[in-house]
Amino acid sequence: MDFDKYFNIKTIIPTLEVKTKQEVISSLVEVIERENKIPEGANILASIIERESVDSTGVGSGLALPHTSIRDLNKIVTAVARIPNGIDFVAQDRKPVFFAIMICYPPSQSSVYLSLVSSISKVFHKKENIQTIIKQTTAKAIYEKLLELLSKLDEPTKLNTVKKKISTPDEKPVSTSSVIPEIHLLIRLQLHEEELRNNTRGKKQLQQKIDNLRSLISEKTLQHYDKLKAKKPPAVVPIEGDRCHGCYMTLHTDFVQRVRQETDNLYTCPTCRRFVYWI
Repeated sequence: MDFDKYFNIKTIIPTLEVKTKQEVISSLVEVIERENKIPEGANILASIIERESVDSTGVGSGLALPHTSIRDLNKIVTAVARIPNGIDFVAQDRKPVFFAIMICYPPSQSSVYLSLVSSISKVFHKKENIQTIIKQTTAKAIYEKLLELLSKLDEPTKLNTVKKKISTPDEKPVSTSSVIPEIHLLIRLQLHEEELRNNTRGKKQLQQKIDNLRSLISEKTLQHYDKLKAKKPPAVVPIEGDRCHGCYMTLHTDFVQRVRQETDNLYTCPTCRRFVYWI
């Protein structure tokens, strides 16, 4: 991904000294609205608070990812806050949050947003990365280090995959640590297909990437993906908290834990049958 498109030094708060989750959210909304053209009538604060009322976006490892979809927004916009003293964000691991990234996105770019969130989550899943970013004390340093960490994650990898069946909640798939798992290939495929629909340039290169990705995914998986894409897109969705982001049904705790722990395996939601992954 071209990560520098989604971050702006002007919307990075290098040191945010607050005491409540509400203050963190309000501060991030303020810089987003100040530095970006927000559609008339869009109430970002209310949208973010409504999302937080469903489930906290404190994803653990010291990171929070408050987010919302804004109709008529023309691009993905973000705001970042470094909170050196930590804040109780009601995170999933019950630990303080030291770094918050707010993301507002148009519904037409939901796949791009999901890919961005997935990349950020993977970066900060490593404890040393959150410690590294917290050491940066200026907006410029945070911006550069964040892009560096994200770019390392996105470095080209030898594209190999294996054919394997789709796993249901009652089946435990075989781990394939030596290859790029199909779920990651599907996330990339969905992202590039959305970019192809929305971009006016580079369509030939995007189509080549799509064709290459499809050649690496098993036929059975592709058949299910294409069927979902045609009937009830998006075909690949995250699990947030204990809910499928496709059908918004609450999932069984054991199933959520399995998806969360076995991030390289391929799972489908037991209700809507969409491919799911943990963010």
